Amino acid sequence: MLQPANIELHAAGQSDAICLGVLATQVFLDTYATNGINSDLAIEALQHYSPAVFEARLRNPQIEVAVAEHDGNLVGFVDVETDSTCPVCEFSGPEVHRLYVQAPFQRHGVGQALLKRAEERAKSIKAPSIWLTAWVGNAGALAFYPRVGYKDVGITQYVINGKSYENRVFVKTLAGAA
Repeated sequence: MLQPANIELHAAGQSDAICLGVLATQVFLDTYATNGINSDLAIEALQHYSPAVFEARLRNPQIEVAVAEHDGNLVGFVDVETDSTCPVCEFSGPEVHRLYVQAPFQRHGVGQALLKRAEERAKSIKAPSIWLTAWVGNAGALAFYPRVGYKDVGITQYVINGKSYENRVFVKTLAGAA
């Protein structure tokens, strides 16, 4: 699916940190808090999705965040760490740390456009592959990634406040990469 004409992608700047924090919190809770909010999810959201966390990530030269906007409003983002170690394969390189799209904009090509931007970033640093994880309870993500060329290579655990949550690990070999 092509990027919708009314969606603009660009590199995030410090002024985007507040909207990134709120959007990330919204998408995180929509995805994980399907049975309501508990203290583990609340702590995770407050610790990892604050504007201050995004301000720090945006200052880190090993991280690139790109945003998708609709009529000047943030509707999605991709957060790529350029040097991260895959937990299940012998690969160190770009990781899609987060790909979050607001629910009304899902299934309209926004996520695919952001993911393509992440892949282009990985290619620009001559990475042969790019990887990511998806929670096993996120059926949409588990179906999406194989559709766009990502191979499920195993499992890892994401720990929230001492509790483990199973995640699938996906890797995509990049055509034209060195």
